[in-house]
Amino acid sequence: MNQIPKEMLSVLVASTQEVFDTMVFQPLASLTPIEGDVSRPSSNVVGTVAFAGERCGIVLFYSTTETANSITGAMLGIPAADVNGEMPDAIGEVTNMIAGTFRTKMAANCPRWAISIPTVTVGTFYTKYMSDVQRVLCPFTMSSGEEVFVELILTQNS
Repeated sequence: MNQIPKEMLSVLVASTQEVFDTMVFQPLASLTPIEGDVSRPSSNVVGTVAFAGERCGIVLFYSTTETANSITGAMLGIPAADVNGEMPDAIGEVTNMIAGTFRTKMAANCPRWAISIPTVTVGTFYTKYMSDVQRVLCPFTMSSGEEVFVELILTQNS
């Protein structure tokens, strides 16, 4: 399969940074995206939102539990240590906002896509995609030094 179109990649990065600026109140520094089937980041919190239409795929958000708690605390205006069960909902909302912003920005140049409700997985796991997909992993660093990752996976349209 071909590489992810550069326009999609830049829109995904901009969408992620916009969500963190406005909802998490943490600017994100974008690092060099990694294309292809590489090792996924060490994380135990993953948010996913699928989309379908002219293009089909998934937007994924990866972080550690500690970083996810920091993000949740920032969103709620409380210390990360005081987060008590709100984290999966907050990470689901962050993932949903990234995917929704990405979808809205992409709609300026292509037909709109439908998106799924967000799903958040917390724990130790391994994910393997069994079909021919295009993948790009976008690493970011928060101003606190914590890392988060957003991945775009596009499936081959038939």
